[in-house]
Amino acid sequence: MERQLSKLKMSQYHGFTLIELLVVILILSILMAISTPRSLQAVADSQRKSCRANMQTIANAVQSARVRAGALDYSTLIAGGVTATSLTDFQHIPVCPAGGTFTLSMGHSGDNSTFKVSCSYGDHGTFEAGEDAR
Repeated sequence: MERQLSKLKMSQYHGFTLIELLVVILILSILMAISTPRSLQAVADSQRKSCRANMQTIANAVQSARVRAGALDYSTLIAGGVTATSLTDFQHIPVCPAGGTFTLSMGHSGDNSTFKVSCSYGDHGTFEAGEDAR
């Protein structure tokens, strides 16, 4: 008789208690709070690296266009900007993954003998051929 009562009691409780569910939710929320900032930082780092690679690609195209045109400096290319008409090596101009735009300007020399590629998005910075060796 006693065995039948214990089996009857066991068969009535087929779920988790409220405390058990709350503990699981608490553990999951702590794990999410730890992992979310790290994953967001990884996304931002990959966007910054991709943008930098795009700036290097644009710098290579600018140098190639200067050689092809036989120009003495980069003034016409800086004035033309980052467009498919001024940089004919590109079918499609590279874009910043974060939505920034690329511009060309004079480099460290202060005249048109050097140039730098800049991204308008926050901390993506600039790339200057011959100066940035990263």
